[in-house]
Amino acid sequence: MTTNQRGLVVLVGLLVFAAVVCVATPFIWLPGSGLAAGIPVIQVPGEILIHHWKPLGIDLGADFNLINTMVALFIADVIVALIAVIGFFGSRRWTKEVPGRFQGMLELIVGGLFGFVKNTAGSKNARAIFPLVATIFFFLLIGNWMSVIPGVESIGLFHCAHPNTNGYQAVQIGDNWYRLDNTKALFGGDPVSLAYEEECVAATGLGEGEHAAAATEGEHAAEGEGDPLQTYRFHITPFVRPAATDLNLTIGLALISFFFIQYYGFKEQGLNYLQKFIPVHSLGNLSKKPLGAIDLIVGPLEFVSELSKIVSLSFRLFGNIFAGGILIAVMLFLVGTGLPVIFYALELIVGLAQALVFAVLTLVFIAQAMEGHHGDEESH
Repeated sequence: MTTNQRGLVVLVGLLVFAAVVCVATPFIWLPGSGLAAGIPVIQVPGEILIHHWKPLGIDLGADFNLINTMVALFIADVIVALIAVIGFFGSRRWTKEVPGRFQGMLELIVGGLFGFVKNTAGSKNARAIFPLVATIFFFLLIGNWMSVIPGVESIGLFHCAHPNTNGYQAVQIGDNWYRLDNTKALFGGDPVSLAYEEECVAATGLGEGEHAAAATEGEHAAEGEGDPLQTYRFHITPFVRPAATDLNLTIGLALISFFFIQYYGFKEQGLNYLQKFIPVHSLGNLSKKPLGAIDLIVGPLEFVSELSKIVSLSFRLFGNIFAGGILIAVMLFLVGTGLPVIFYALELIVGLAQALVFAVLTLVFIAQAMEGHHGDEESH
């Protein structure tokens, strides 16, 4: 067999494999088994898992609910804490001279990150700033990478579809275990009204909130005599949704970064830190430097720029992670197998990049805040 013939065989094999994985499987075999990919309900706020949640029996108010992004937050916190504990005790409190694989990998990452902090903020402040930067990086890295874990955003509470959303038929696969039953490829589900949801809850008991006890006669009441799982429409609220897809988390994290930016600015410069917002020194030195009057305009702009850091940090992270989740959902809906693997790989890269960007920007902003305001020193 010649080289060209072998190449042709390989090419035909790849085309057959692509046809099976990307065409036959998602558009023929999976729909025939009722497993065609459906489009999830996409919304910006995190979904409620438990209404009026009382953690450890503590009543925090009727409006305090358990949100699926909070579950991801708790999981990420636990994983980061476990990494620190395992690294600490596995290295015998960092005294083990011959590190194992986990210790070596951890020392490589932490050492590189500490070196970067030291080069950016200086050796004097590196030890104080490093815990904040490292914690943000590891927390966001774990939280962002959750989107590629099987079961995240796909396993959750099964219930009647909510009004103004699309739902699917369902089948029961065990005690209190259900799955959506979609027999049509590229099918986005059927729209659901409020009356339809109330009717579904009354017939199946699969509801939540104030609609669970309601029952009205809707447009589909005549169909209720059959299998309710096939008559009504359902969807799934995931138990876990990546924390950074919730704007509350990203804004909260941005506020923490903003607080430490101001804290280190005041710590390093004292009240002189306010000179970049209120140019008292420049106004007092107008006789020697008349151009210092420009600082009256620059000061308010600096103040607006400082506040804009909250917006830029939070919305950059939220936008990238939320968009990545939507992209994966859409690609799974369009091509259920094969091709979406590429986008999972891209999501790993984006998750790493966004964790690094947030941590590095926090570091850079802190380093800038600790520097003296340019032009404050008089020339002698």
